[in-house]
Amino acid sequence: MKIKILSDEKLETLSTKENLEIVEKYIKDNTTNEWLKDIFKTDEPFTLSKVDMEDFEMDMSAQNPEDTDFENAKRLFESLKNLSESTACDKRLWAGLTFGKFYSYMKYRYNPEVNTNYMRKRWLFPGEGKKRDLFRQGISWMWWYVYLTYDDSLENPYELTEFCFKHRDFLMSLYYRSFSSSKNIRLAVIQALRDFESNGGNIEKKEIYNGVVKFISFLGGAYLIDTFSREEIYEKSYEELVKLEQGLKNEKLKFSLT
Repeated sequence: MKIKILSDEKLETLSTKENLEIVEKYIKDNTTNEWLKDIFKTDEPFTLSKVDMEDFEMDMSAQNPEDTDFENAKRLFESLKNLSESTACDKRLWAGLTFGKFYSYMKYRYNPEVNTNYMRKRWLFPGEGKKRDLFRQGISWMWWYVYLTYDDSLENPYELTEFCFKHRDFLMSLYYRSFSSSKNIRLAVIQALRDFESNGGNIEKKEIYNGVVKFISFLGGAYLIDTFSREEIYEKSYEELVKLEQGLKNEKLKFSLT
């Protein structure tokens, strides 16, 4: 199926300060997206794009909607696996899916009654920067999370994805670093974190995951990090994680003795 998108002009209309509260009320009060015809004064609010997507339905069976995120992200990615990065940065695409194909899902997953600002972040784009916007928007973030963590070299290519869905703050911290554009480096660091946790390490502390990200950034400034193999990045990252955790333990011990 071809994806229907919302034009820049229509997306801007929905996003204006004057219309945000109106859009929120429409979403709250309507189980379908028919209200778009009224706000845009047209029988066809969407424009047919050239982007193909395998048709599928989101899982909306869980009492806690967040519990469906990983499964729905996989479904979305599988249906749009051939999407290029440049196309995936097109807000018109995600807005079209949000207010079109996945309107019911969005109402299920993101209750618009929280507040207008929350609704804008999930249904629209708050204008905080392209990367940040894409990582907050209700449909686009799922595709990007999988795209950045999918590893077809593993028996289960979603192995690292599932790990990152349990530690979402880390992936966002990693994504905003320049080295994250390298799949080799990105996946090596994620795998090191996953294995470190599996071996009993604690990555919940910000000092741990921020520390390893800063360490990789330092390597990128001191060396031609792109010449390192994935195995080398993995080993260096894992060693740094061990050092960071030991450093925290030493500080705690020192504090308890004073």
